[in-house]
Amino acid sequence: MTSGIITAFAMLAFIGITIWVFLLKRKEDFDEQANLPLDDDEPMKSEESETNKETSS
Repeated sequence: MTSGIITAFAMLAFIGITIWVFLLKRKEDFDEQANLPLDDDEPMKSEESETNKETSS
């Protein structure tokens, strides 16, 4: 009995997450989050180039 309840809860949770991800059209949020690692690298490159300019002068 308990295992059936746990299985039903897990199935409902899976279906709920699937609906939330694929059907609610959250593409803008996912695109923004996908670019976060790339955005973090840009300031470091500019800081490195400024550091290199200072040391080479």
